[in-house]
Amino acid sequence: MYTITAFIRYGCLWSSLLLLLTSSLQGQDYPKQYPLPSLKDWFLSTGNWQTSPQIYVREFGKGKDTILMLHGGWGAEHTGMISAVKSLEDEYKFIFYDQRGSLRSPFPDSLITFNSHIEDIELLRKALPLNKLRIIGHSMGAVLASAYAAKYPDRVRQLILLAPAQLKNPIPEEDSELQQIAFQKFQEFMKRPEVALEKEKYGLSKAESNLSSKEQTALFRINFAQRMLYNVDRWVELMGGRALYKGHVFGLTANTYPQDGWDYINRFSKGNYPVSIIAGDHDFLDFDNLLVKKWIKEIPSIELSIINKAGHIIWVDQPDIFDQTLRRALNRK
Repeated sequence: MYTITAFIRYGCLWSSLLLLLTSSLQGQDYPKQYPLPSLKDWFLSTGNWQTSPQIYVREFGKGKDTILMLHGGWGAEHTGMISAVKSLEDEYKFIFYDQRGSLRSPFPDSLITFNSHIEDIELLRKALPLNKLRIIGHSMGAVLASAYAAKYPDRVRQLILLAPAQLKNPIPEEDSELQQIAFQKFQEFMKRPEVALEKEKYGLSKAESNLSSKEQTALFRINFAQRMLYNVDRWVELMGGRALYKGHVFGLTANTYPQDGWDYINRFSKGNYPVSIIAGDHDFLDFDNLLVKKWIKEIPSIELSIINKAGHIIWVDQPDIFDQTLRRALNRK
């Protein structure tokens, strides 16, 4: 009997204390919901969260101004571009993502098209959410950035195109001779003796069947650097490749290009946003920058910066000069 009475007494006491605590909190401005903390990575749903394919998104940097980063490919992934903006992480927030079909964003082949890549940017813009985008695109990512700007010009604040793939497709007939000259120069560049010396330096000239897995990886990256870099000895800074690259995505996307092609150089003349192009003078896509130098004469508002002794991955070849050039481009109004 005593236990029941004590239980009731203590229950009433706790009820009183709870009522007192509740009363003391009344009038205080407590948010109904805390803001979501910044996530290092997350997944962008393309429909139903449970059943639809998702796009892998990664956030990098502490700044307030947001910049969307578009990797090349098609079928590559984002991590190689992080070093391009590493020095800017305190000044900007960078949004990277693996494009549909790429490493961390698996998609059925039937859903991989040129237009779907464009729409993924718009979906991501809404999810961030941002009214207008500042976009940095590399290689085919520069083409994708240009395609998005052509379709959604009012949603673009700035474009910075790094070593862009062809901004006119197909190449105009009157420019075919320039294209051939650039290709021949590149073919000669591929024969530079530094490549063979680099392989000999590490004993990689022997039969591939006698190479270890690490040696095979090194050989693969030297051969990759032969095409992508001016300074072939910087191959040690390259990462990824092989199974991380989903090469079939390129064909799936290319097969759905617009039938009439594109001329993004002409589209830029109608845009209300600054366009900067940063290219290496030894880029295999436009060796000596013969095409782009001719094309931008049509659009004086485009700022072209050519970095000497740099190939397709500019920031690996000339990191300091690239950093200065990128900062200048970001400061354009």
